[in-house]
Order: sequence, then C-alpha cells, then structure tokens
Amino acid sequence: MPRTRKGRGTWAAMAAATALIASGLVLTSSTAAQGADPQDLCNSAHPMDDAPEYSQPAEGWPLPVPGDPGGMIHVFYEPDYGYNCAIVVSNGGPTYIDIGLRRSDGSGELGWDDDTAATVAGPVLIPAQGFCVDVTAAVGERSFTSRGTNCNA
Repeated sequence: MPRTRKGRGTWAAMAAATALIASGLVLTSSTAAQGADPQDLCNSAHPMDDAPEYSQPAEGWPLPVPGDPGGMIHVFYEPDYGYNCAIVVSNGGPTYIDIGLRRSDGSGELGWDDDTAATVAGPVLIPAQGFCVDVTAAVGERSFTSRGTNCNA
C-alpha cells in the first residue's frame, strides 16, 4: 500500500505547533519571574504556616549588583520568628545568578540558591533573630557582598 504525504504534513504541523507552544512557555516563565514581587516570593516561601508576612524591606535594602546586566538584591526581616529572606533579580535576561544568606558569626544555616540561566535567585530564608547576616549575590560575572548587615534584636 502506498504512503501518502498527508500523514507527514500532519506530523510536521504537530511538531511545529509543539515547538511554538514550548517556546511560548519558556518566554512566559521568564517574563513572570522578572515581574515577580520579591516580598511576595519571601512571603510564599516562609516555613511557618501561621507566620506573619514580611511587611517591609530590611533597613537599607534593596541594594544593586553593579555591572551588565546587574540586578537588585532584596532582603526582608520578619521579627516574630526572626527569619531573614533574600532574593536577587537580574536587570536583564536569563544569566548566571545566585544569592546566599548566612549569620555573620558563621553559626546556623546557610541559605543558597543559584541557576545558570535565570532572572531570579531565591528566596533563601534563615532564622537569625539576634544576629547580623551576610548577604552575597551574583548576576552574570559581577557579584556583591554585604557583611554584618540587618542586625536584629
């Protein structure tokens, strides 16, 4: 029985449609990440079910990561449970990006998130009530570190 071209055309059309849908999903998720509100991301990641929300940035934050594409580091503090939350957002498209958060005295947990092709890293959360924290972030080939910041009672 001879084969017809009709079947090939249908498969080719389905493959093209699938590729178009997949590329649209990639663009949508990248755009959504760039438009994400850092405070909302921290609130949604808080480990306590009944925790109060992060209501404002920590004093002196956000701070920039210099360079091209550069970015903004956001730090929040929630005083009832003593959690700090950090996020970095790229000013450009997907690139290497990371964020780290730890107590300045080296005790306790280390919060870390990185990706080789993203626009947001984090949120990372650590309990640090009564401690200063160190925050480090990189966007592309540039990084920024702030030591002994956000010292909470």
